[in-house]
Amino acid sequence: MHWRYGIGAAAVVWVALMARLMIADVWDETNGMVYFSDPSRSMGEMALFVLTQSISFWRPLATLLAAAVLHYFPDYDVSWRILRAINMAFLLGAFALLADALARFNREVTPRERFLFTCAALFSGGAVITAGWYANIFDASALFCIACGLALLARGRSLTAGLVLGVGFFCKEVTALALPFLVVLLAARRITFRDALRAGIPAFALGLVYFVLRGRIIALGGPYDTHRFELDHLLPTVMNLGRTFWFGTVKAGPWVWLGAVFTIASVLILRRPRLIAAMTAFLGAAVFIYWGMFDVLQVDLIDASNFAGRMYLVPVTLFLFLLALERRTVAICVLLLPILYGAGLTYRDHTRFQRLYVQIYRAAPTTIHYPGKPLDDRVRGLRIGDIPDAPLTINTKRARLEPRAAR
Repeated sequence: MHWRYGIGAAAVVWVALMARLMIADVWDETNGMVYFSDPSRSMGEMALFVLTQSISFWRPLATLLAAAVLHYFPDYDVSWRILRAINMAFLLGAFALLADALARFNREVTPRERFLFTCAALFSGGAVITAGWYANIFDASALFCIACGLALLARGRSLTAGLVLGVGFFCKEVTALALPFLVVLLAARRITFRDALRAGIPAFALGLVYFVLRGRIIALGGPYDTHRFELDHLLPTVMNLGRTFWFGTVKAGPWVWLGAVFTIASVLILRRPRLIAAMTAFLGAAVFIYWGMFDVLQVDLIDASNFAGRMYLVPVTLFLFLLALERRTVAICVLLLPILYGAGLTYRDHTRFQRLYVQIYRAAPTTIHYPGKPLDDRVRGLRIGDIPDAPLTINTKRARLEPRAAR
């Protein structure tokens, strides 16, 4: 019984840590606030924009939710905190559903094993950055849909599960990983072939509808798409994703090569050849989805790579779910080493990232030379971009705001 209380205690500690991470809105959070909190635009106009226009991606359900919050809570000090809290709720709900599904798929799974799964999932780099940056609402809502689908599947409601999984595509394309994961569950003998079909067919059909609609707005693999599928980016994706998978961060360091050992060992620990093959295929699907998004490891602190941990959220959580389902308790305990280390790096770096933006907002009204992430915030009186005569600039390595002359 005490392990059940332990799950609740872990959740409380995690919420407290994530609350302390609410320091300042940064990057896409601020850009979203600038656009969707504009009182000159009605909610109807913004909804039409979300449903019919591309912002380098098209994920209407999660974007509509964020737009509604930003529209009805336009106060900059309030809205981003509400949205981060929503991300936290999505994650807590997803992990609770998955912990329940573990016991239903395998009655031999103990409360201790569910506790270990919950801790590993909660205190991962993917969960930290998803809770700490509301622009990751896409990953949070997609994972929640996947968790709902698996929980329904564990209850024998396979058709409904498939419909829920299909809805997840409209949150983010990473929901597609649920389809090869059905094959993994089939290989693990946790679902029948009939259940896999009853869940997979509606999920695939709704996913196809999503990609057809998406293709009308932004061509998959086109010049304006985030998914380019360029051949020279494939090997770096395989290498970097493989060696950073359990760390949940693309932070550069000599330890990353050890990550490849963790990844390979976590697959081999599954023992059964067909389950190993199914999980290898699942990881291959993850490589395809994230093709071109793991080209380089992070060196500078102020860089888009700061938020790359979101891409580990779904595949790492599902892999942990399988390990817990197969009762590979020792493996999860060992994997907690890279997971917690990576989460610590993510928490530290995201704290420093946000503290820089606290300095920036305190300096407003001003202009800052930093082409990496342009911003025109008229509420704060702040312009950031390629502005050579700006009095200030950003030191990306040290996360500092400096006078232009210092460069």
